Amino acid sequence: RMNAIRSSLQRQLFQDDDERLSAIVSVVKIDGKKKKRPSYLCLTLSAEHPISVRIYLVKEDKEDSYRKKEKFQLREVKAVDGINPRKPMPDFSITLADRTFKLTASTCEEKDSFIRQLYKMANKFFPFAMPDFMNVPIPVDEPAIIVPIQRPEEEQTNAIEEYQPISDKEETDFRRLLQVTDLKLDQADLFVKALSNQLQSLDGANIESLMGSETAVNQLLDVLDGAINKVSELEDEMNRCDTILCVVRDSVELIEEKDSLSVVERKNKEKLEKEARQLVGHLDILSNKHLQVLSEANISDPASISRVVEAARAVSQFVAETPKTLRQMKAYQDQNSKLSVLDLFVDRLMSHLTALFNNLAEMTEAQDWGSLSIPKQSQRHRALSPLADLMGWLKATRDNVYRAAIDRYIDATRRLYQRLFDRFFDVICNEITKTVTGTADRRSSGASGDGMSANSLSTLIETVLGELNPVITNEQKFCLRFFHINSENNMLGSDTLSMDSGDSGSLGARGVDKQVNEQVRLMMGPLFDSSLSANLDRFTKACCRNNRSNILLLFVIMSKKVLSSTESGSYYAVTFGSLVVLIKRQFDMYMETEAQNLRDMKLTKKTRVGVLPTMDKLAQMIRLSEDRFKGSDRRTDLEKWYVTLVKATCEGIEKTAASPYSKSPPTVVRFENYHQLYQTLSEQKIACLDHYRKEAKRICEENIEMYVREHMGRPLEKIHLFFDSVARAKERIRAEEIAYQQQFSKMELKKVISQYPGKEVRKGLEQLYKKLEKHLVDNSSLLQVVWRNMQEAFIKQLQSYQQIMAECYPNSKIELEVSIDDVLSYFSDIAQSH
Repeated sequence: RMNAIRSSLQRQLFQDDDERLSAIVSVVKIDGKKKKRPSYLCLTLSAEHPISVRIYLVKEDKEDSYRKKEKFQLREVKAVDGINPRKPMPDFSITLADRTFKLTASTCEEKDSFIRQLYKMANKFFPFAMPDFMNVPIPVDEPAIIVPIQRPEEEQTNAIEEYQPISDKEETDFRRLLQVTDLKLDQADLFVKALSNQLQSLDGANIESLMGSETAVNQLLDVLDGAINKVSELEDEMNRCDTILCVVRDSVELIEEKDSLSVVERKNKEKLEKEARQLVGHLDILSNKHLQVLSEANISDPASISRVVEAARAVSQFVAETPKTLRQMKAYQDQNSKLSVLDLFVDRLMSHLTALFNNLAEMTEAQDWGSLSIPKQSQRHRALSPLADLMGWLKATRDNVYRAAIDRYIDATRRLYQRLFDRFFDVICNEITKTVTGTADRRSSGASGDGMSANSLSTLIETVLGELNPVITNEQKFCLRFFHINSENNMLGSDTLSMDSGDSGSLGARGVDKQVNEQVRLMMGPLFDSSLSANLDRFTKACCRNNRSNILLLFVIMSKKVLSSTESGSYYAVTFGSLVVLIKRQFDMYMETEAQNLRDMKLTKKTRVGVLPTMDKLAQMIRLSEDRFKGSDRRTDLEKWYVTLVKATCEGIEKTAASPYSKSPPTVVRFENYHQLYQTLSEQKIACLDHYRKEAKRICEENIEMYVREHMGRPLEKIHLFFDSVARAKERIRAEEIAYQQQFSKMELKKVISQYPGKEVRKGLEQLYKKLEKHLVDNSSLLQVVWRNMQEAFIKQLQSYQQIMAECYPNSKIELEVSIDDVLSYFSDIAQSH
């Protein structure tokens, strides 16, 4: 687990600082309080020269998350106390600087390993400023760099031996000795005894050799004593040098630390100098001359406006570009205290703009102009243009003042355009009245005409749009430039206009509005919406006042204008679309009114009904609409209303047929009018009405058949009743037994037939024809059609009578007084005679 913690600490805390973790021990402070989470005492070395050894106290915030709590240099370690060297225990204390930490390690091995590594580091980097190591099992009394020459017997008793594994050569020699003594590995005691005997013999030989060379040995000993004295002198000199080097090393470390501090100090001075130069340069942006120009600004003089703009921009640059960290400096505050002149300048500028907006609007209104024209605003725009830079400065620095200036401009200019548009449309409406009056006079004198002509109406529309276009477009361009409005979609192509004919607003403001930048709409809308909407509505109503069908021509012309419009990026396109919306609304209202008139056909007293007047009215409307919408792309709107009008006409026919005030049979009312509707729709050949044309023909034919069924049988009424009873009797008894029934005997049959000779049949048919003439309108084209249907129905009746006689009265040789040829002759003669 400690290996994992060691890796985590190295990765999280020391790797980024280029430090290597040399030793670590898990500790808990001994302070009598409740046991806390363990901390870690870490010993580290820096990777860069000069090498620094540091001690860190690390806390564990949460699992696998650590932070450095305290840091000490190795030179700050004063003492380390192992507490009890004879008894293994985890407690120890360490004195860092002026603080003593009493700690308990997690294990004794961790404590000893940490203290041993700390000792090695101190011995290596601070041998002459070693901390006091007390009660620790390591040799701390002798400096590591002093290596005294010891006697062989002293080395044998004082040397600290460390275990080292034997080499291959030593193992080979050992086995050779075993072979010489003829022993095995398990005979160690005999082997030791043999080695002891050999060692004694060798010692004796050595002693004898030494005694034999006593003089040489004494000389050697004298040389060694001299060498020892020289070594002692050398050691003293080395100790003196080491002392000097320790002082030099400490000095070098201090010099390195001072050098690093001097580098930091130099960098700080460079940054400070740079900031000071920037501040001085920034303070120089705003000069006393600029402040004087603002305080003495003459906004009415175009020549001085450029100097005022330059001074205002200098003030803005000074305020905006000063770093927040430098705004507490006295130099900035002194310079900033002089900016009170700016507020006074802004107040004077707003007062000047307000007065200028109002004065220019009044001057423009007082000018004279032609009767059918709107005064152009170029002179007013030129007078305001020199102030555009100041307006841009207000937008960048004083947003609330900038918006107030826009509001005041809109307020003054809106009233101006309201008055200009009112006067212009007064003249236009008068022109419409004159045109309509002239047309009415020509019509009363015998000249043909139907309301305002297409050319006259088109000319008026061209005049209105031709005057509105430059006024609105130039005003938009001026506002974009003067108020510095960013218009992203200001120049869109005309092909982006929505032309969905099914949506009444597709040609209007809703489709075009999306193409104009939001800021443009917010600016131009208040200027024109209120004044234009009412006047455009007034213009539309004036065109349709004397002839409401003029709305068709208006709708077609304006739709064509929209399709050919190249001003979709201008707010003029919104106005253009608004006019189309108004016209489309009037067009729908007109069509709805006409449909209601066709639907509400009422009779107030008993009246013989023929072809309803609504049929002629519908035909006229269709002819007029087809003429007006010829080649128009708005036929979809018209065709939708065609369906509504035809349905309304059918509803009017049904109401009239069912009216209690109608003297005509309902079937006659229906087939007369549905036949007329069929003819009207057939003449125009309108594809969307083809279904209704076929339906009108079907209803007409059905009602003719119903009418024939209702009125046939009366010329031969008694014969019809007789054979009708025979047909019902056939359902109960067999056909050959019918003649034996008293009421159906041959005598009764002859009696009924004898009542209708040819002369009587012809008379009945003539009465039927007269009744038909009475029911139908004068000169009705359906008279002969209905008469022919009656002929066919009558012949079918005769044929059915003959068939019944053949079945029920076979071989009786009884026949009707008239034959089928006689009946055909009667029908033909009656039709020709009338």
